[in-house]
Amino acid sequence: MSLIKKEVDYAIRIIAYLLGKDELVKMEEISEKLFISQPNTIKIIHKLSRCGIIRTKTGKNGGIILQKEVFDLSIYDILTCMGFEAEINVCVNIPESCKLNPICRITHFFAEIQYDIIERLKNAKIKDFIFDNKALDKIGGMYE
Repeated sequence: MSLIKKEVDYAIRIIAYLLGKDELVKMEEISEKLFISQPNTIKIIHKLSRCGIIRTKTGKNGGIILQKEVFDLSIYDILTCMGFEAEINVCVNIPESCKLNPICRITHFFAEIQYDIIERLKNAKIKDFIFDNKALDKIGGMYE
């Protein structure tokens, strides 16, 4: 089982792709360049829009663009928007779920891991993951 679901991974990739764009981007372009199905792209874009991370414009000249203030957005912010909950073990977040919790060293161990993961995600900024559009074009050409 993956800690990060595919949908969340796609959301990060979509935002990293949009960081390199100064104008509206068609959903079809996002799907094609990032190898994400259109139904998944639509679903993710809807969630990111609800969180205020992206803006959508409908119609013939429509598309998707990032909100201006997202460059310092953390990976954790994106994960949270997509419904991610960092829970290594239930005993970490709900101590009363285990009667051994007051004396359990395992809970403390899992809590440290969970804390470290969350801190790394909060410190990782999306601007550090921007896609190189030329490299994406090259990869896309390999699969045509």
